[in-house]
Amino acid sequence: MTDQDFFRLQNQWSKIYFRDISLGDLDRVRWINRLTGMRGVRILELGAGGGQFSVAACQLNHKVTAVEIEPDFVEHMRFLARHRNPENLTIINADFNNVEFESLFDLICYWDGFGLGSDSDQRRFLKKISSWLTPDGSVFLEIFTPWFWASQATGVKIPIGKVMREYGFDAGKCALTDTWWMKENPSIKTTQTLRCYSPADLALLLEGSGLTILENFPGGFVDYSSGTYIPEVPLHQAMSYITRLVHTNA
Repeated sequence: MTDQDFFRLQNQWSKIYFRDISLGDLDRVRWINRLTGMRGVRILELGAGGGQFSVAACQLNHKVTAVEIEPDFVEHMRFLARHRNPENLTIINADFNNVEFESLFDLICYWDGFGLGSDSDQRRFLKKISSWLTPDGSVFLEIFTPWFWASQATGVKIPIGKVMREYGFDAGKCALTDTWWMKENPSIKTTQTLRCYSPADLALLLEGSGLTILENFPGGFVDYSSGTYIPEVPLHQAMSYITRLVHTNA
């Protein structure tokens, strides 16, 4: 179970969400453009964080609705958008599990967050986003793989300025754990827990949701012993993959 204040404390200690838009954010939008052939469409980003992807998509002429629960992250998003087509951005400061929309979206994206909660929570979430998607639309989810986090990352500690980060793996729940604390005060820690899914597990999770896997795109691999990052590796080595979902009858 992820601590209630995890994201607030993580950012308070590290400012990890308060960065500018990077080339990587713009490249991710361009990648989706190439993949779908879509330009200037309606995008919904869930758990938008500091807004880097949403604002990059606005900059590239998409109409974006960004849903983010943390008020400070929302303010940073507005700051990023002020000179980047702000008229293209609608921000909703809320828990995306508790929102509804009057219109449908051509693209729905959720980065670096799928797996919060139980399998039942994920099934409810998938059914909900299916109801928000246009008939020919696509959903992009970033999914964490169990094999990488169980074998490569567990026990790894990473210093980030004044903060320490430690990865773990709960084998019983098939979930990665991500724990943060200030170096000067290690008694106060906060932990995020994310359920990991193979593509086969994800396919089972999707049953009855109205969505199906169209394709999967493996992510990268980190060799923590050498500090080396390889951006593209085969799926069986990847720390995560992006899955593209479409309606079952599409």
